[in-house]
Amino acid sequence: WLAGWLVWMAKLGNEKKAARAHDPLLRKDAPESAGNAEDSKPEGWSLWIWIGMLKDAYGSKILLTIVLVSHLCVRFIPVSTSIGYYLRDFGGVKAPEVQAYKAVARTPYAMSPLFGFISDALHFRGYHKAPYIAVSSLFAIGAYAIVGFTPVGVLSLKMILVGFVTMNMQMEYCGLLVRAKYAEKLKTVPKYSTDLITFVQGGGTIATLLSQVMAAFIIQNYGTRYVFACCVIPAILPLYPVAVNLLQEEPMPNAPCCGIARKTLKHGSKYFYLCIFMGFLALCLMILGMFPNSLLRCILGLIASASLAVGFILLTPGMIAKVAIFFLSVCICSLSNSGAEYYFYTDTPEQYPEGPHFSAWFYLTARSFVRSSCLFIGMWAFNKYLRNCKYKLAYLIGIGSTMTVRFVRLLIFSRWNIRLGLRDDVFCLVLDALGAMFGELIMLPNQILMSHLCPKGLESTMFACMAGAFTMGGQVGTFLGAYLLKRLGVEPQGGLNESRQFDNLWIAEVISAVACIPPLLMMLAILPDKTPSERIILEDDDTQNDDEEEKENGAPAAQELGDVNKGNDATIARDGNRKDDGLRKRGGS
Repeated sequence: WLAGWLVWMAKLGNEKKAARAHDPLLRKDAPESAGNAEDSKPEGWSLWIWIGMLKDAYGSKILLTIVLVSHLCVRFIPVSTSIGYYLRDFGGVKAPEVQAYKAVARTPYAMSPLFGFISDALHFRGYHKAPYIAVSSLFAIGAYAIVGFTPVGVLSLKMILVGFVTMNMQMEYCGLLVRAKYAEKLKTVPKYSTDLITFVQGGGTIATLLSQVMAAFIIQNYGTRYVFACCVIPAILPLYPVAVNLLQEEPMPNAPCCGIARKTLKHGSKYFYLCIFMGFLALCLMILGMFPNSLLRCILGLIASASLAVGFILLTPGMIAKVAIFFLSVCICSLSNSGAEYYFYTDTPEQYPEGPHFSAWFYLTARSFVRSSCLFIGMWAFNKYLRNCKYKLAYLIGIGSTMTVRFVRLLIFSRWNIRLGLRDDVFCLVLDALGAMFGELIMLPNQILMSHLCPKGLESTMFACMAGAFTMGGQVGTFLGAYLLKRLGVEPQGGLNESRQFDNLWIAEVISAVACIPPLLMMLAILPDKTPSERIILEDDDTQNDDEEEKENGAPAAQELGDVNKGNDATIARDGNRKDDGLRKRGGS
């Protein structure tokens, strides 16, 4: 698959070079009159030229907001990677339960539709985003301080989970509102959509790499709880864009302290019901995650997913419903084995004599460095070869390649790589590199497709609904993966001589790889036949219909105004001619 992918990429590049040589609009030496010089990219490429192009297209304030909030706060804080180490320090938590508790901690991501609609509908002096970023940041700062400066074992497990939920609430709220803001900008200039998303993802990848280096150093030398103590500083950064209004929100001096955007409620009443429904389902999944019965979690999680799919079909335009169901199915079918993988890689020789025995530095820093580097390769490949390809082809390459990598991973879980003479650390890094590169081919079209599907005035709500479907599907996939591990007897917990707990881990990986096939079949009938640079028109969207009605109602008025202006011009001309005739008569006399 990899060889065929590389050959296809090379062939596509040669075809593009041939097309550029014959098309006068694509040649570098073409005159400016052959195309629109203002919309064309500058010749050559460098990082500063590229950022300058984004600055001219979208403005410097939105770029600075993305850096401070998305990069240095949301992507820099290593909450998700530190939870497993903290629960291990807490002691007595089995691998399936670690996965369930991680899913509980990610509940704010599933509740993001409710957060998004509240921010769109409820404003404070005209501010729809800044107050929510400030409040969630203040609560998160307190959670980081309590978990970080309290010794492990003093707080109960439920209190710790509440702290994790509060931390993720800030990350989701801040990330969601910033994504909604650049979605507004992206719809105005869709030509550079892939460049803006690459800027967001690239900076986030660098921030994630730096955070993993920091987390590995602190965990190995001081303890996991000090990671959360250090996160107090980046949690403060979102307060700066709020203080200086980098989000470019227009205040309303005469408005009440707290008001409701009636236009948003009028156009988005169906989205409001959907957000309430998704918030209810997210709370149900959070409560389910605390129960020890893994089968009950799976059954009710699948029922919640089916109910969410029906809600999208009934309450959203057809194209939005199709894409949301596709996202939901992709995440459900991505069965997670992360809890068992963590113990498989990090168990000591006394716990798992046959294991890889990775250190915290290698597990967090070295793997993250390789993944981050290959994320940039994936971004480059997408922008170089797939930015003008249809969504279906991009997803086919991304999901198919990811499925192939998961099949290859069974070699390390079955320990066949040792028999083949492949070192654990090198083989693991190669798999991480390929997985990150191919995963980015899925993530970039996800972000672009969600941005294009946001209705006017409901960017936060729609972006949150799509992200909520993505997260809820991931939660259900985590529950299914935990149940699969329990049925196969893969339940390590960091105890002594637990080698037999990993005997069937390779079977779970094979089942997870086969589960990627249904989304590939759904993709052909669901995804739009568009490229990332093309706009997607929602034919049955109320906001667009209202805009068209305003244009139609405005046309007669404009025509009448034009007729009046024409009549006034004719009257002025007649009066001017009469004055000229009078002047001539006077001059003649």
